[in-house]
Amino acid sequence: MKLTLRNLISIELLSSVIILIALSRPWVVATYEEAGFPSVSLSLSANQLNASLNGLAIAAIASALGAIATRGVFRRLVGAVIFWIGIGIVVATIDLTNNLDQFVGLQFEQAIGREVTDWAAQTTQYAWLVIPAGVLVALCGLALALKSFETGMSQRYERNLAKGSQLTQWQALDQGIDPTIESSSR
Repeated sequence: MKLTLRNLISIELLSSVIILIALSRPWVVATYEEAGFPSVSLSLSANQLNASLNGLAIAAIASALGAIATRGVFRRLVGAVIFWIGIGIVVATIDLTNNLDQFVGLQFEQAIGREVTDWAAQTTQYAWLVIPAGVLVALCGLALALKSFETGMSQRYERNLAKGSQLTQWQALDQGIDPTIESSSR
């Protein structure tokens, strides 16, 4: 696949949408049971466990639109922002998976009203979808920041400037010369 602006923005936008969808799915289903109390079950998405991931995914989608709307130095700046958003998604997802017990414990503490320790949880593998998609977002941002995408007109639409007697009447008019007046310089 060729490294074009359209391809980079498409990959970045698709990865961002995949991240946003994966963050809204249940990542953990946890249950707490205690004698004398009803059992408490929580189905938690990544958005409920770590709200910064959702914000980063939305920022990645918005920055893809920003890359379309800008040119030159500003597009490179948007590319750098996309790169750091992708890095943030990867780091926040790894932090979430490494500290999942702590995040689920906080959710149980809010649901029950006190700290609990003996709960059982089943986790899903959505993190393994979000991490590569975040890396893709970061790589697309890096490519946008480093590569120049000149979107000028094709050469066939450019004027061919000729000198003196080589000018056609239309080329003379383009240069502000009246072709109906005979000049001594010709």
